[in-house]
Amino acid sequence: MNTFQHGFWLYFLMWRHHQVWQFVIGSMLPDYVYFVLLAVLFIKGIFTWYDLLTITPAVFMSYLPQYPWAIYVDLVGHSAVICAGMGLLTIFSPFKRWQAFIVGWGTHILIDGLTHAAHANFFLYPITLLAVHSPVSYWDPKYFAHEFRLVNGVLMLLAAGYLGYSWWKKHKK
Repeated sequence: MNTFQHGFWLYFLMWRHHQVWQFVIGSMLPDYVYFVLLAVLFIKGIFTWYDLLTITPAVFMSYLPQYPWAIYVDLVGHSAVICAGMGLLTIFSPFKRWQAFIVGWGTHILIDGLTHAAHANFFLYPITLLAVHSPVSYWDPKYFAHEFRLVNGVLMLLAAGYLGYSWWKKHKK
């Protein structure tokens, strides 16, 4: 899934929870590095605003090796080991308020593991560079990307309709 879809699904699942925005922000955390990298590519003149409409994930990801800092941040952000370590810290009182954020982060890693056939994440970094290659990819047509997008898009429309109906029903009174 793309970054915003991660956020949408966590919002849909947690919209009644008082910490909904912590879940949402955490669910998008591992991909924030891509926005920073995109800004760098804009500043250097490598990308233009028009490119945002036409660039594919494969082309964008091909720039990643040119920026080692981005690779490192990507590895850390998509590591279940690091996320679990941070989650263990939330057992202790001063860190409890971060639990929703960490759970959101963990769901991102889980969903990426299920939807990344190509450019799979090294989820056990820094222990090993073992990757899980899902049979499905959200963007690579060789791995059912069209079907995934169709199903995900329909489900997102239904979920958005439900959220809209719930909002309307609440505010109608």
